[in-house]
Amino acid sequence: MAAGSFAEYLAGLDEVALTGLLRARPDVRIEPVPRGFEQLAQRLSAPESLAVALRSVDRDALVVGQAVAALGSPAAVESVARLVEASESAVRVALDELCGRGLAWPEAGTVHLPERLAEHWAAEIGGGRPLAAIARSALLADLRTLAETLDIETAGVRKTELVARLVEVVSDVRAMVDVVRALPAPALDRVDQLRRGYDGYAAFGIAESADRVLAATGLAVRVNNRWEVPREVRVAAWLSHQDLLVTGRPLIAPAAVETRAALVTAQAAVQDLLSGVTALLDEASSNSIAALKKGGVGPRERSRLASRLTLPADLLALGIDLTYAAGLLGRTGTGYAPTEQYERWREEPPAQQWAELATAWFTLEHAPTSREIQGEKELPSASEAGALRRALLRAARDGLSVRAVGAEIDWFFPLHGCESAQLPDKVDAAVREAELLGVVATDVLTDCGEQLVAVLDGGPADGEPGDGADGLADRVAGVLVETPCAVILQSDLTAVVSGRPTVAAARLLGAAAVSEARGAAEVWRFSPASVRAAFDAGWTAERLRTELAAVSARPLPQSLEYLIADVARQHGKVRVRGMRSCVVADETMITEILHTRSLAKLSLARVAPTVLSSPYELDDLLARLRAAGFSPVAEDATGTVIVEQRQEHRAAGPRRALARTAPRARLGAAELAKHLLADPEGEDGAPSETFERLAQLGSRLTDAELILLADALDHERDVLITYRNKTGNRTVREIQPNEIYGRWLVSWCHLRGAEREFTVANIESVAPVG
Repeated sequence: MAAGSFAEYLAGLDEVALTGLLRARPDVRIEPVPRGFEQLAQRLSAPESLAVALRSVDRDALVVGQAVAALGSPAAVESVARLVEASESAVRVALDELCGRGLAWPEAGTVHLPERLAEHWAAEIGGGRPLAAIARSALLADLRTLAETLDIETAGVRKTELVARLVEVVSDVRAMVDVVRALPAPALDRVDQLRRGYDGYAAFGIAESADRVLAATGLAVRVNNRWEVPREVRVAAWLSHQDLLVTGRPLIAPAAVETRAALVTAQAAVQDLLSGVTALLDEASSNSIAALKKGGVGPRERSRLASRLTLPADLLALGIDLTYAAGLLGRTGTGYAPTEQYERWREEPPAQQWAELATAWFTLEHAPTSREIQGEKELPSASEAGALRRALLRAARDGLSVRAVGAEIDWFFPLHGCESAQLPDKVDAAVREAELLGVVATDVLTDCGEQLVAVLDGGPADGEPGDGADGLADRVAGVLVETPCAVILQSDLTAVVSGRPTVAAARLLGAAAVSEARGAAEVWRFSPASVRAAFDAGWTAERLRTELAAVSARPLPQSLEYLIADVARQHGKVRVRGMRSCVVADETMITEILHTRSLAKLSLARVAPTVLSSPYELDDLLARLRAAGFSPVAEDATGTVIVEQRQEHRAAGPRRALARTAPRARLGAAELAKHLLADPEGEDGAPSETFERLAQLGSRLTDAELILLADALDHERDVLITYRNKTGNRTVREIQPNEIYGRWLVSWCHLRGAEREFTVANIESVAPVG
């Protein structure tokens, strides 16, 4: 390890600090884990890992990091504090945030940035030579002219001393920012053009006049008959467009709410969510949810489902997206239906059911209840909605007001990427979804919400239940207890269901009744049509009475007994045979059917005193007769009654052209910290043969990246690569490597949905997936 390097700093951390850093950067704990601190530094400095980590820092940390990049890494803490106009103690708080996430490290009063992060910010700021380097090529007379413009005494001063004075003046970044901001628009545009690396004025002949304005204000130096703007001025020009000030964490008041009230509200929300999701999936089991051609569920279908299931529109939209993300709902043909996982989920206790849905929501990258219109298409909001949601919940922990945190989300999540006018709506959507899930109640994170963030935002501390849905379920099991299902059958032909309906109760009510209302309790109504539908599906009067009595644990109301008996008495008196088609009944009933005006369009003809024929199909004839108030049954050509089967739809689990590999295993933060401290040089384990072959082909990749790529090749795992093709275009692709062929890596590309060959030398970075 080189002296003063990132790896050396990491090796100097104690076990507690190292564990905390690894917990904050869970992607570096994905197998194969780094061996030694050199590889850990490489994994922490990977572009994809840095991008994820940056989205988790607050505004002050981001400002301090950019200030270090503007001053040049390493930068003195004192200089950073002067640039951001804050005390050194305030700067050190922000630095602790950066260092705790592996985005910076301290050394002897200075701050270093990982090389790739420094390059990223430096590219945004702009390049150019510093004044000290320019001065070596400039004439003394030109330097004196520059010094006089900046009010620096030049009489009797040698060149070296003059250069030192000039550098001292232009290094006062804040003063230079004031000078740049006072420039006329053409001159300021000229500096920005140079800072970005191109000269847009040359074709218009304006460059020379703009350069002279810069020279007149002491911002340009004449070198070899050309004007050159020093890097210090370019940095000042970048800063003139920034609000680079450290403000400190906003003061967020605690939420004024009773713990008991929040708990009751959260439990009710969870019950409504689970009830709604169960109803949605049960409905999709009977009748698959119509899908749009390019996937997703359109607004018309959502409106139909919301009306049929008596569910709020936002709860329905949330339920569709969460069940799909959790693998409970999948595509089948032209619609969506429950997967095989649903049967297992349906039998789980409420804590496990909620944990799986909450985990899917926490990791989801779009907002299911926030839709945007693009042309005539409705799209879910995807502008960093997932990261915004996680930042909001993270900042609102320990009883703080969620709404107050949302009002300051610019500070807690500066890289949200939303327009100012849209941001309040995005925050409202995140809060509303959290309330529907029971994560937030009465403006505070509930116990379920606190546990969700603790488990999924970096992983649990040692000695606590593990991460993921199972660990979360263990933590909330004492809060989300099973509510016994109680079915009360009432004399007004309704059934009131409290608690979570059992599978048997849900199937029975779904077959013989119609849902009327949902809330703290569900209301189902029995009617002649609903009971007849149960008989059509093969239920008998005796079975219906027996099972209703079993689920309610009390005798049936007399009105319901009479309804079942009346429908049973009428059911099957009219029989429809599949002959395209004929109606068979007693002579009196046949006469009544013939004289029913609403059935005139069936073109019924009497072929016998007890038989009518029709040119319509069997199903059409049944539907028309039932609509007219008759209760026919279907028969086949032999006169055997046809029992109507309600088809239960099932979809296979989520699958693509080539299925993505299962998520890689992730080592615990404490366990990895122990391994690294025990073997800081990474001497255990020799590189594989695949690693050696790739190392010969991909010289720009780090050892950690080569290990990830070799592991993916050897074990058929997915990786994320940044690739630059022969024309210089850069793309980010998720691939599954298959083999090395010459200097190419033959892989399945999930972006293209086909096999592709990638030149190993053109792969710029490799990151794990999962």
